[in-house]
Amino acid sequence: MTIKIYKCPSCGAGIHFKPALQKFKCDFCLSEYTEEEIDDIYTEKDEKEELYHDNIDSRQLSSYECNSCGAKIVTDDTTTATFCYYCHNPVIISDRLIGNFQPNKLIPFSVDKNKAKQNFLDWAQNKRFVPNDFYSNSQLEKITGIYLPYWWADCEVDIDYIGEARNIRVWRSGDREFTETKKYQIVRKGQINIENVGEVAFTKIDDTLLNGIAPYNENEIIDFSMAYLSGFFAEQYDMEKEDIIPKVEDRVGKYSKSLIDETISGFNLVNDIRNNSKVNYNKWSYTLLPTWILTYLYKGRTFVYAVNGQTGKSFGELPFNKQKAFNVAMIIFIVTFITLLIGGMLIW
Repeated sequence: MTIKIYKCPSCGAGIHFKPALQKFKCDFCLSEYTEEEIDDIYTEKDEKEELYHDNIDSRQLSSYECNSCGAKIVTDDTTTATFCYYCHNPVIISDRLIGNFQPNKLIPFSVDKNKAKQNFLDWAQNKRFVPNDFYSNSQLEKITGIYLPYWWADCEVDIDYIGEARNIRVWRSGDREFTETKKYQIVRKGQINIENVGEVAFTKIDDTLLNGIAPYNENEIIDFSMAYLSGFFAEQYDMEKEDIIPKVEDRVGKYSKSLIDETISGFNLVNDIRNNSKVNYNKWSYTLLPTWILTYLYKGRTFVYAVNGQTGKSFGELPFNKQKAFNVAMIIFIVTFITLLIGGMLIW
């Protein structure tokens, strides 16, 4: 298999994509390059090399040699971008980014590591009874930038809906009560185009966590370029399109139904009679989205958090420190008891 390391054209040091600059920058000589410049340089050089591939565990791990320092790089079977833990150069396993596994689209990181840590702190510090070491620098330094794989679908929905609407009027005349019910047939037919309906295509992370940091601004999506992976981790999809179609159709169905509902108003009650709307897929895009991931081990349980690498939105379940909560409760009890005691003494 082949790995690729993007090096600074000026000095040869490892080069990374910097979200704050939206450029590639060498931390050694401080040279900066655009994505187009990096692509042109590496297209001309064509530095792909054949490397030895050792199977440590065909289901779990693979190993490669870093073509910068020769150290072994061990990854699982879905990782496409990582780092050499010896020389710290970013490494891209280019053989895993070809054919069906070459992404179509990508949203680059806009939030760098420092900004991601600050956004996470701003979110987490609003919560109470979190362990004190949760906010430590050593804990926050674990945050990792990862491109995660998604399937995005462009859909056309053929609307075929029939409903029954009712208007009910009740009034009294003398001792008698009257009820008038008017029924109406609601028919909606037509087509709705819905673009970029996305679902995560990776089983190794909870999709509920990733849904918590959605949405991404799809206007910033670009055509895939391998260079953007330099300096970050990246994962390959392990779910085919067919595996996530039920989730996509559920989301598309709910959205198209909400659009239908928006066209129906002025009735007391609406019942669905038939909804035979059909989803047709015009295009699928294998897309990589930027995410910062942080883990925290507390009392034998691993808590996982995500920060949107484009918007900075944070999400996850925070640990609950029972001792901290008990201490606060005791302080409140003691203060209340003393206040009541002094109040009682003053009354007497």
